Amino acid sequence: MIPENSSQATLPQSSKWVFRRNCSLSPKQLLQWYLSLCFITLVVATGFLLAGFWIVLPFAGIELLLVGTAFVVYARHAADYEMIELQPNQLLLVKADGSKLTQLECSPQWASLSYNGKYKEPLVFSYKGQQVKIGRFIAEKDKSALHRELKAALARVAYPV
Repeated sequence: MIPENSSQATLPQSSKWVFRRNCSLSPKQLLQWYLSLCFITLVVATGFLLAGFWIVLPFAGIELLLVGTAFVVYARHAADYEMIELQPNQLLLVKADGSKLTQLECSPQWASLSYNGKYKEPLVFSYKGQQVKIGRFIAEKDKSALHRELKAALARVAYPV
C-alpha cells in the first residue's frame, strides 16, 4: 500500500499504488507443483496396475483431471491486480481480472473519490458519469486510511500550490 513516488523537477509528485491478490504460488510454481503431483500419482497408480489393481489408474486420472481444473481456475486469477497511477495531469486506473483488463484515464481535476466506510464496500473513483471500483485486494482495516491518503494525493495533484 506504499506508493512508489518519483519526483519531477517542476511538477508535483507522481504516485503509483498497486494492489495484488495474496497468492502463495505464482502460476509457474503452481504448474511445477502440479507436474510433480502428476508424476508421483502416476508412479503409484502404475505400481497398483502392475500388482493387478487396474481400477486405481482410472481414478488417479480422474483425480488429476479435477485437481488440474481447480489449478487452472486458481491460476487464471493469481495475477489479478488493481493499479492507481496519479501524475500531475493524469489519473490512470487499471484493473486486471483474469483475462479482462479495464483501464480508465482521466484528469485528476475532474475525478472524485468516495468511500462510505461500510464493510466490504469499495473505494469508488467517478469521472464524467463513469465509476471504477477499487479495493478488492485491500484489507478492510486499511481502506479508510487509503481513502484519506488517495484523497490528499488527488487534491495535491489536482490543485498544486
